Amino acid sequence: MAAAMVVIASPASADVQARADDAVEAYVETWREANGVPGAAVAVVDGDEVRTFVSGEDGDGDPVSAETPFLVGSVAKTFTSALVLGLVEDGRIRLDDPVNRHLTWLDAPTMTVRQLLTHTAGYTVGDGLAVSERFDNEPGALRRAAGDLEHHGTPGEYAYNSADYLVLGALVEEITDKPFAAVAQEDLFGPLGMKDTTADDDGASTLAAGHRHWWSWTRAYDPGFDESGAPYGYVVSTLDDLVTYASAHLAGQVLPRGLEDDAWSIHEVTGPGRGYGYGWSVEGGDRRRVHHTGATPGYFAHVSLVPGEDRAVVVLANSYAEKRAPSLAAAAADIDELARGGSATVKGGDPLLSSAPWILAAAVPAGLVLVLVALRRPSSSTLRWVFATAAATAAVALALLPSLLGVSLGFAVTWLPDLAVGVVAGSVTLLMLAAAFVGGRVGRLRAR
Repeated sequence: MAAAMVVIASPASADVQARADDAVEAYVETWREANGVPGAAVAVVDGDEVRTFVSGEDGDGDPVSAETPFLVGSVAKTFTSALVLGLVEDGRIRLDDPVNRHLTWLDAPTMTVRQLLTHTAGYTVGDGLAVSERFDNEPGALRRAAGDLEHHGTPGEYAYNSADYLVLGALVEEITDKPFAAVAQEDLFGPLGMKDTTADDDGASTLAAGHRHWWSWTRAYDPGFDESGAPYGYVVSTLDDLVTYASAHLAGQVLPRGLEDDAWSIHEVTGPGRGYGYGWSVEGGDRRRVHHTGATPGYFAHVSLVPGEDRAVVVLANSYAEKRAPSLAAAAADIDELARGGSATVKGGDPLLSSAPWILAAAVPAGLVLVLVALRRPSSSTLRWVFATAAATAAVALALLPSLLGVSLGFAVTWLPDLAVGVVAGSVTLLMLAAAFVGGRVGRLRAR
């Protein structure tokens, strides 16, 4: 009877799995098209079973495979956390050590290792962005970047940023007296068998161009590799290697046994039922999920673990846009749900960031028409000065838009290129409009 039940149940089980795989494959295709992703690589880990879904092309026009290299963005923070916790296990540092006990050149008298791990050291998003994308691949790059950091936040308050993990990378170098990339290779990537994962410029030579969004178009973007950003974002890996990494985490082979639960616990609450641990985002509840997204200009990555079910999902894409971030970040949880036989649909992007470049693009030709009109109308001198002042004020306000959003224009050029172009073009058009009102007035006075 038992044998008969197995014979009867197996085809049904296989059929359910096939439908789930078809649903995941369809989702990946729809998600890729909706977000302008030229190439994607996805894996679902279920115990010892791994199912992969690859689609599209890399930046060189070659088909994406499980061995295609991608930049992993802030997934690198989980690597840095593992290296730091390994040093804690070895007794070489302690979680509550003041950081400048080891980095004597760093101006951080009260900052601790634990605060850096949990983003409560007092650095802000802007502090990290100010030293990012330096593309410094010379020896000592981490120390130079960390040495240029400024400190504008409040110690003890949670603020997700890259500065914290830049300092942790410099700490790893100081304690081990080795380059960060070498420590990562010797203590993490090599032992786990992540043969195509690297944190140095030489190893990144096979990385094809990523892609950024310009309105509805996706364009290749290849600024180079940045070793100074390795501890928080610039690490190259593949789907195969990240599956190996995720599987090793589920098997308890990455984090020190005595620190794993602590690393995957909520230390800082970021929302209802969720928070941040040591280098991992944590969602509590009956089905605890630990995960981390990652983005660099041109690439997106997500590693999601459900330790209680021995499950993981890895998502890699060779395109990134801030306006598509909500949809990109939702994919791992959606794919997990589909792989378990549930249902999910591709989420939308950020409506404001999606529409703003189009609004600005449409406003520029309209503004140029107004410039021509403003040379002759209105005839009232008072109105012309009022309109000129309003146009100049609007130009300044538009130019300051990135600052009001908490970023610099340089950040917008790198991460939001279409919005940056719209801001600059719109500001120039408004200044031209203001000049037209004033110029028309001056011309009339001369004529008189």
